[in-house]
Amino acid sequence: MKRCKKLETHLPDCVISYIFSNLGLKDLVKTSVLSKRWLPEWGLRMDLNFDLQNMFDHNTIQNLQESIPLFQSEFATRLDQFMQHYHGATIRSIKVKFPLGDDHSYAIDRLISQGITKGVNRIELLFSYDTDLEMEPYKFSFTLLSNTHSLAHLHLQNCRIVAPMDFSGFKNLRTLVFHVVRVTQDILHGLFSNCIHLADFTLDDCQFNSDLKIISPTLFHLNIVNCWVDYWPKNIDIVTSNLTSIEYSCNGSDVHSMNIKAHMLSKFSFRGCQIPCQIPEHFEFSGLKNVTTVVLDGIHLSCIQNDVLPLLFSECLQLEDVTFKNCKIVLDLKIISPKLRHLKIFDCGDRDIFPWRVIIDALNLLSFEFSCNIGKFFSVNAPRLSKVFWNAARREKNPPLFGPIATLQHIEILAMILNFSQVSHSKPMFAC
Repeated sequence: MKRCKKLETHLPDCVISYIFSNLGLKDLVKTSVLSKRWLPEWGLRMDLNFDLQNMFDHNTIQNLQESIPLFQSEFATRLDQFMQHYHGATIRSIKVKFPLGDDHSYAIDRLISQGITKGVNRIELLFSYDTDLEMEPYKFSFTLLSNTHSLAHLHLQNCRIVAPMDFSGFKNLRTLVFHVVRVTQDILHGLFSNCIHLADFTLDDCQFNSDLKIISPTLFHLNIVNCWVDYWPKNIDIVTSNLTSIEYSCNGSDVHSMNIKAHMLSKFSFRGCQIPCQIPEHFEFSGLKNVTTVVLDGIHLSCIQNDVLPLLFSECLQLEDVTFKNCKIVLDLKIISPKLRHLKIFDCGDRDIFPWRVIIDALNLLSFEFSCNIGKFFSVNAPRLSKVFWNAARREKNPPLFGPIATLQHIEILAMILNFSQVSHSKPMFAC
């Protein structure tokens, strides 16, 4: 473009527009000194993505890991310079993916303000980075968004939310994600009071040092993932009349106590860490009475055989799909359910700890996936079972129990994993 002296007259508008649509943001800034005619072309860029590839060249990126603090001010300067020269009438989305902090608030605030003025629909401020940077997190004030009615998606990462929370706006916000953000009950109360259409809420690796109450009549999906429990477990009360799914996971050996009141809830996922954790003793399964899908991952089942499993299948009367994964089952595993249709049991046990007896009584069970060591007794009463996945190769200390599967009369699809030495043993069992 610099070599072509008569570029403005030699290229048609459609070609110039195509070129500008493929330029990175750093190159768009450079074009401002080449031709005033090209300034309006910036308006074609309605999705603004500020990251390494768009703001720095390849050689700079290679050296960035070693001296990232030196590039933070340059990144913020380029971002601010771009917004000062941006003349587009509409901004559809804004995404910043770079470790900026509160020292760079002048550029971030200008970016947000212009985005709100130009009707932005989606904002993602992703300021975390895989390094041990010590900097003050960007202080995010919701008053910056008070005059917006277009924003539908907000994702904040490594930001510090500051008062006041009595903001207006957010009337059309549907999705809200907090990632590495300190959360308090005052913040939640302000959000749910103002976000009257919020449907999807995520707390990812967030810190909260007090009990939380999540009360919302509009929420459909709630994710509390990768959380930590410090000193003592906190309580999470969830009161949502329209909530359909909950995903919970922790990164420690302790989990939060939860009281769930969501009669529309259909999917519940509870995941512990790599070291199996305990489900809280007073977990109220009565709040899940209409749930149809349950996933328990990384849970120590020493309490489940006597407490959790009986309550799970007696309280959740609509339960159709159940998955146990990476659970330490040290006693018998007994599953009795008249409505269960799909059952998965993966990696529940190891060479030394595994269920001695597995009993499954499910008249409407259609599919069964099983992969773990078991003891000497395995019983399946499922007359409608038609699809089976069976991993027998894991049983190194105990002989494979093919008998219960071979007696099922309605299997249409059977997938098995066997060791070479097991093949001859299984042939007579499954001979037609």
